[in-house]
Amino acid sequence: MLPESLIGSLASTGAAICWVFTALAIAEAGRQLGSALVNVSRLIVAVILLFVVHKLIFGDWWPDVPGESIAWLAASGIIGLGIGDQLLFQALVDAGSRITTLLLTLAPPITAFLAWPVLDETLTIVAIIGMTITLGGIAWVVSEPDGSNTHPHPRRGILLGVGAGIAQAVGLILAKLGMAIPGPSGETMNPWSATLVRIVFGVVMAFILLVLLRLKATDQEDERTAPRNYLLVAGLILIGAVFGPVLGVWLSLVGIENVETAIAATLMALSPVFILPFAAWIEKDRITRRAIVGAIISVIGVAVLAAGLPDQDVPIVEPDVIPQDSSTSLQPGSTS
Repeated sequence: MLPESLIGSLASTGAAICWVFTALAIAEAGRQLGSALVNVSRLIVAVILLFVVHKLIFGDWWPDVPGESIAWLAASGIIGLGIGDQLLFQALVDAGSRITTLLLTLAPPITAFLAWPVLDETLTIVAIIGMTITLGGIAWVVSEPDGSNTHPHPRRGILLGVGAGIAQAVGLILAKLGMAIPGPSGETMNPWSATLVRIVFGVVMAFILLVLLRLKATDQEDERTAPRNYLLVAGLILIGAVFGPVLGVWLSLVGIENVETAIAATLMALSPVFILPFAAWIEKDRITRRAIVGAIISVIGVAVLAAGLPDQDVPIVEPDVIPQDSSTSLQPGSTS
């Protein structure tokens, strides 16, 4: 059997890859339908898929877990998925993908800062160095100027991007707290059930935000975001749901269940690097020397970070500051 630290690292990296596919699909769907409606639609599709799979695997539609665990995961879904993803999608429109992705690299250090007092998670010096190198490489890649000034509200987009990074970090911390509370059988919640709970409450918050935004929208805005091809948009939303709220979120919870939350969040932040070849192929984006160097730096950082992982399995620790709670991304595990 693989060590838990390796499982967590592979799952977190897999989540980053999944979010590449969902980002490409949701970006195109959002341009045709609007970010808020796309966010709600993909979460609804994800809820249906998760309910069906949960019934097939575990024999019931809803996990039998303590109410306290549900509360932590509900808060995680509301903040990390409902609010965080909406902030992320709107930031992509307002400030562009490079600036928004750069701001999302705030999530791992914020996660590490919160995980220290809340989850009692500490990092070795080598792991901290690896995390710093990785984030530096990512920042080097995504901060390269794209030569365009077409983004409508860059300052608002920056604020929303910072908010998305914070929401992603808080969502990961809350998810790990909820997953670690023992259920009636004495076992902690499995990542798939935790994903279902997070998505259900995330879609409720996303729907509330959609209603509020629609009340403020004008007829002109609705006409501008009318889809040109409903079948294409439906397919893109399905892809975004499968690789985002379903596989991506599930892998992120597997990651933070088996490795320190800050390390998992750092590996999930590799999405901006992984998206480079797809951007060149699908969106005809030019891959520069700076992007290649940044990708190499990020890979080196991941290698250093992996070398700094503890040899023993990482336990889920019950924090003293929160009664009856114990210590999965954001996710980072967010995008958002």
